[in-house]
Amino acid sequence: MFAPFYHELLRKYHVAFGSVFKNITILRRETPDGESEELQRIVVPIEYSARDAWLTRLRTDPDLANRKSVVLPRFGYEMTGLRYDAARKLNSLNQRLSPTRDLSPNTMRRYFTGTPYILTFNLYALVDAIEDANQIVEQIVPIFTPDYSLMLRLLPSLGILDRMRIVLDGSPQWTDNYEAAGLEGSSGYREIILTFSFNVSATFYGPVAAVDPKIIRHIMVDLYEIPNDAITEDPAYIITDALERFKLENSTGRLLNESSQIDLRDFARQVRIDIKPNPLNAAPIKPVNVTTTITNYTDIKQADPFSGTDVEIGG
Repeated sequence: MFAPFYHELLRKYHVAFGSVFKNITILRRETPDGESEELQRIVVPIEYSARDAWLTRLRTDPDLANRKSVVLPRFGYEMTGLRYDAARKLNSLNQRLSPTRDLSPNTMRRYFTGTPYILTFNLYALVDAIEDANQIVEQIVPIFTPDYSLMLRLLPSLGILDRMRIVLDGSPQWTDNYEAAGLEGSSGYREIILTFSFNVSATFYGPVAAVDPKIIRHIMVDLYEIPNDAITEDPAYIITDALERFKLENSTGRLLNESSQIDLRDFARQVRIDIKPNPLNAAPIKPVNVTTTITNYTDIKQADPFSGTDVEIGG
């Protein structure tokens, strides 16, 4: 039913989320007063990993004697779910076209409006000292108020940039587990686990098709001068197609209402603005050079959209 496609979008969201926390740094000092000499500076490593995998490794080797054991402090994160985001939904039938350089000059890529989702992530910080945990909390919490945004280049070939909004969901959870040495043969360990929950806005796009659309290569605008005695009085407002209202101040233009008896076919064009790409068969790839020609007329002709020529009024 569907042709296979894969944009690696979910992978990009995973990598982008983890990159937010890659520079969290812990300072070790002689005393935790913030004024003593710095002994060590540790950039907390981060990986995509479930919390339970860490805890199993740590509790089976509390002394970290195994060379493959967990090194603390450490970050881990995982995606715990995703749900549809109806609040950001746009019309699914909206199509967008993007120019391309690797296909024929008139071929464009077509894709539909993306589908919005919310991804839920958990970020885990595993440390063995209270001071390390305090520094991690103070470096993360102030950044999310309650959100932090990134711009992602999701589909570079289409020029799609998407705003990835990361929202801290609720308060961080703090778990402090301690086991004294000698209990059941254990040499003892302490583990402090910080859990941060985040909601991440994501957009997924469907398949991209190569199409040959009809491209507008010629724009012609005619300007008319209509007698003032045939025009209604100045409007106070203009309502756009998007139902936005704009107030007109110091306006000099005129608008016709539905009851006006004037017929624009009785007036000749005064000025013509003609816009064409240069060259005329230019591919739809930015930047495109255009040639604009402005012509003034004194005859009594107007454009005939059917024949594509100028004809006498009433002719």
